[in-house]
Amino acid sequence: MSEIKNINLLLPNKLSEPSGSKSTEKSDLSFSDVLKKSIEQVNDAQIQADAAIKKAMSGETDIHDTMIAIQKADVSLKLMMEVRNKLLEAYQDIMRTQV
Repeated sequence: MSEIKNINLLLPNKLSEPSGSKSTEKSDLSFSDVLKKSIEQVNDAQIQADAAIKKAMSGETDIHDTMIAIQKADVSLKLMMEVRNKLLEAYQDIMRTQV
């Protein structure tokens, strides 16, 4: 469930909470705080994937756990890049508007 909450930070329409659960997150976070937190989470996923690769190379973990960590990092990076692209597109649209 915590992974869904992390993804919710990046979605324009947040996924609904299951019935009976209360959100403990602050609703007064600024956009820059949300963006910084999301970037940190993507960076953490990349670091975990690198650590998983090193463990797999030394034989500490199996390839399945390593591939899962790599795919999580890949998906989170792709999602962040799409958010960046949408933000740049919105900025360019605003700059093109005539006042």
